[in-house]
Amino acid sequence: MIFCQRCKKANPNEAEYCQECGTYLLVISRPYNAGGFEVGDSLEEHLLERISALESALQRSNERFEQLLDLAQQQATGSFYDHMMLEALTELLTEIRAVNPEELEQRWRNRVVRHYEETAERERLDDRCEHIISAYRGTNREEFIDLVEEGTLLITEGRTRRGLRLLETALAMDENNAELSFTVGEYYFHLGKSLESAINLRRALDAHADHFGARLLLGLLSGDEGEAESAKIHLQRALTMDENSFAAHDGMGRLLAREGKLDQALVPLKRALSLNPTPEMHYLVGRTYWEQGSTDKALKHLQKAVRLDPRFDVAQYSLGFIYWQSNRTREAREHFRAAYEINPQDTDYRTAVEARAGDELPRLPGLGWSSLFPRRKTKMADARFVELLWRDLNVISISPSSLRKTPRK
Repeated sequence: MIFCQRCKKANPNEAEYCQECGTYLLVISRPYNAGGFEVGDSLEEHLLERISALESALQRSNERFEQLLDLAQQQATGSFYDHMMLEALTELLTEIRAVNPEELEQRWRNRVVRHYEETAERERLDDRCEHIISAYRGTNREEFIDLVEEGTLLITEGRTRRGLRLLETALAMDENNAELSFTVGEYYFHLGKSLESAINLRRALDAHADHFGARLLLGLLSGDEGEAESAKIHLQRALTMDENSFAAHDGMGRLLAREGKLDQALVPLKRALSLNPTPEMHYLVGRTYWEQGSTDKALKHLQKAVRLDPRFDVAQYSLGFIYWQSNRTREAREHFRAAYEINPQDTDYRTAVEARAGDELPRLPGLGWSSLFPRRKTKMADARFVELLWRDLNVISISPSSLRKTPRK
């Protein structure tokens, strides 16, 4: 027997770690009758045995590391040759004017991002599926599991409506399953089915009043439907459960800004900015400062927004607008031209570019709520904020990319 030098637990002779406390076993010994330790006669042999075992373990680790290093080098070499082949192909297609290299690179980047989003989506749904099944207490467990697994699989494949029908069948078997109710409500939320979404989100809250995801989505849904007071109640409750929720802070700030409560709105908007310092959030905070009358602070955040993303057209236009109002005409025209070059279809940008001193410019876009639902038309400026919120919601939901797929029949 091997007795642990720390907790005195007896372990099998072949053990390297104590089964009780996990300590690495250094010395083989046998206990005193009084409960202490008496070191064995062959202490040196035992120490040599343990050192030899340690050396063997290190040798195995070293061999494994070398194998992994060789594999990594092989993969790197293969990737290098693949990259060279793609570069040669791109050069050839560019020479014969069959492809735009910038567009090709952007499509490649989009494809990589979409791949990672879809992989993360499948992992999230797998985890969700386990929670739903573990909460089931009915008698038809096998049928319930089949419905849930098949339904979530169909959703990951882009067949959301068919998947929802199966999940609703499963929900009829377990009406108090909060996670399943939330999942059904969540996907109806993504599809823009506000009534169906609200019914299932409320059902989730009836089963579990502190369900963060249901609170957050119901708050955002209420805001989208113009139910400001209900939205604020749900979002505030969500923030008590997760004070670091970007979507909840952003939603609360937008609601307050829409009501003209700019001082109050800046608190959650600045918190959202600290959690997610994107060009969009710098724009929102800057615009709120401008509406409040704090021109210097507004310029600071809007300048940061266009530095982070020079192709952010509404931020470029807003900067130009503020410069124009401050009689800084030359700087204003630079930003008007930038906005127009990015989005020449916007008539406000064209009007600003052609404006003369003293002319009245089109008003800046409002600070109101941007609809989250794909079925509802949003301006190009709003679309950026919708995408920003969708990305944040992936902690509780699937990514929006799958909802833009064409469902298979």
